[in-house]
Amino acid sequence: MSERMDVIAAGRDIPVGARLEDEDMIIVSMLKDQLPKRSVPSEDLDLLHGRRVLHPIPQGDVILWTDLPEGPRIHKTTEQIPSGYRAIALTADEVHTLIHVLSPGDRVDVVSTTFQGSSSKAASRVLAEDLTVLGVGRRFDDGAFSGEGEEYPLSVTLLAGTQTALEILQASQAGEIHFLAKGSDLFAEKIK
Repeated sequence: MSERMDVIAAGRDIPVGARLEDEDMIIVSMLKDQLPKRSVPSEDLDLLHGRRVLHPIPQGDVILWTDLPEGPRIHKTTEQIPSGYRAIALTADEVHTLIHVLSPGDRVDVVSTTFQGSSSKAASRVLAEDLTVLGVGRRFDDGAFSGEGEEYPLSVTLLAGTQTALEILQASQAGEIHFLAKGSDLFAEKIK
């Protein structure tokens, strides 16, 4: 028995040049081996909204990526960066960045620590508060994960205003960067 897949089909006759709206699309389940190539899977429904079609699509026909002038619309991670903000990636380790407990979407404060001259006296200051963690990634060498001895991610990417991103970059070159993880109200409720 062949496996089934949910794809998007025309919910009504769609004329050439029409912009796809909710009423134009339905989800149908079809046998995978009977699906036309370039069928649009149901999870990509949001990628079709407002897009124009190149030619008429009869009601019930599966909508294909080739029915659209630019094919599939690929969302890029950088589209999550609002205007005026920058993503900044920092080398990470367990001690300075709490990398073993962070996940995308977490919030952190960034602290800079520098040492005064040749003495061991450290000075710390908060560079930024409540920054969003965009990504926590592993180092890749030549496109393949070099997993030998690496049990935790080695970089973290933060969302910061342009000036803040520059300050973090300068501070990381002049001293050490530390993260202070922000707790959530949900966690606070659990420890009461």
